[in-house]
Amino acid sequence: MKIIFIILSLLFFIGIINGHRNHDSPLNKGLKHRVPGFDSRPSSDRRVNPNDPPVQWFTNRVDHYDPQNRNTFKQKFYVNDTYYTPGSPVFYILGGEGPVGASYVTGHFVFNQYAQKFNALLVAIEHRFYGDSIPMGSLSLENLKYLTTQQALADYAAFVPFLTQKYNTGSSKWISFGGSYSGNLSGWLRLKYPQLISAAIATSAPVKAQLDFPEYFEVVSQSIGPTCSAIVSNITQTVTTMLNNGQNDQVQQMFSACDPIVSKLDIATFMESLSSGITETVQYNLDNNNYTFTNITAMCERFEQSSDPMKEFIDFNNEYNQFSGSQCTLSSYEKSIQYLQSSNYKSANASSRSWNWQCCTEYGYWQTGSSQNQPFSSAITLEYFTQMCTDIFGPKGFVYQPAIQYILNDYGGTNIQATNVIYERGTIDPWSVLSVQSPPNSESQVFLIQGGSHCSALYPPKPDDLPGVTEAREMEIALISSIVFNN
Repeated sequence: MKIIFIILSLLFFIGIINGHRNHDSPLNKGLKHRVPGFDSRPSSDRRVNPNDPPVQWFTNRVDHYDPQNRNTFKQKFYVNDTYYTPGSPVFYILGGEGPVGASYVTGHFVFNQYAQKFNALLVAIEHRFYGDSIPMGSLSLENLKYLTTQQALADYAAFVPFLTQKYNTGSSKWISFGGSYSGNLSGWLRLKYPQLISAAIATSAPVKAQLDFPEYFEVVSQSIGPTCSAIVSNITQTVTTMLNNGQNDQVQQMFSACDPIVSKLDIATFMESLSSGITETVQYNLDNNNYTFTNITAMCERFEQSSDPMKEFIDFNNEYNQFSGSQCTLSSYEKSIQYLQSSNYKSANASSRSWNWQCCTEYGYWQTGSSQNQPFSSAITLEYFTQMCTDIFGPKGFVYQPAIQYILNDYGGTNIQATNVIYERGTIDPWSVLSVQSPPNSESQVFLIQGGSHCSALYPPKPDDLPGVTEAREMEIALISSIVFNN
């Protein structure tokens, strides 16, 4: 699988709108932003590489639970049959909170190496209301009511018999893969449709929906260590004091704020923006992806060895802004909201609008500064995120009532009773707190990667892999082997 909502994660692959960085959501970087050539806007049949497999389309139902609703939409998918031999497994790569591209089946992730080993058919499918897979062609409030986890899982289930017939895979076992939010979906697809999915890999999957999520910042603090965390905390306190004393203009100049910091909501927006470089560094620390800003060791050495930590942090923040495609630090709450109010699915912030809808209606996941055991601003409150949901999707017809308890009851939270599932998480990943902590039953496995970051086991092997990442892949191969050869 961070915000306009959760401005903790600002887009770094997309262009700039009106001179400001676009915004991401809590989980967006879990998978989709770690893909080469990623663009949050729809891709249609665009190919990053001329040798990529072509885009294909599946006609799916808009509403799987209302027999009177006969509306359909086109759902995008990719297939790589390079390694496939009849009877071998189908590796089913589930789209999450962003567009799916050909790179999902052409080697950016470790799935390709598994496919070579098992002669598997690689299939990647896009999630409804992301990328080009847009029911009714709009992200309007009226249409977004069909953006639910239940409908998405039904989409993925309906696709299985279609592809089985198209590629004549009737004797093949289907194994689902996902990371971050799509890791949730992978485990839940096995739970709800065991007759279709034989096994599942759920990497860094925050299966526990939770409204207030202060533990995110707590894990960041633990991961960077007490000395580095204390420096960040002191910087936060200094900036907070300056803002409380009316030195807004000075703060704006110091951090190259995009807009004047005027209201309390502006302060929350700005302080959350200042956390982004640090939280992203922790979340993706040495994750084997080729697109990385820095790492924990390098970042904290800068702060700890500097005679002027504030200046060092300002330089760090400026570098992070540039890395993210911006020349300034987000500071306007109003503009943040405006970015996400567009219902145009071709806009650069379309994926963030869709994901924020899911957070506002189902998951929460709001990374607040309410804990005393973290170095970031207490201005980042649950009320701040509640207001965001109301302002983005209200006032017509939207009531902020995230169905957290329904998600927990329907899928089991961290006690999910699916079998043949591996749940992996890394010790420094802030999302690991919401992942499965111990095996819920004798037929599922949990693996903790010491030093592992968010979705670090998704990427192909490297010589300097952490031992735990290697062990996680070996565990996955063992599960696949048991399904393919023993059943």
